[in-house]
Amino acid sequence: MTMDPIDRQFEEMAAAKPEFDERAFAASVWQRIHHRPKRWRGLMDELRSVSPGVAWRAAPAAMALVVGSVSGAALATDRDVDDLAVFTSHAPYSISALADLPKAGS
Repeated sequence: MTMDPIDRQFEEMAAAKPEFDERAFAASVWQRIHHRPKRWRGLMDELRSVSPGVAWRAAPAAMALVVGSVSGAALATDRDVDDLAVFTSHAPYSISALADLPKAGS
């Protein structure tokens, strides 16, 4: 009985013991892990170089935001708000109230 060439190739591959050094493989894997390039290292170095300038330019905007928030919260008055007031005919932002506003320039 003759063997198919593919079956013969499989038999030869099964009979041959692969040359595999587990220690060398593990050492090469750990070397690649420890010496891999850091993706963000270059970006972080660039950000560190521009961060003082950005901080000095962002500080006034941050201060204005804080002062505006505090003063806006202090100036906001508490009042009783009726949740159904939008459905009344005298609501300040109803269509009928907006239609009765005087026209600009008259």
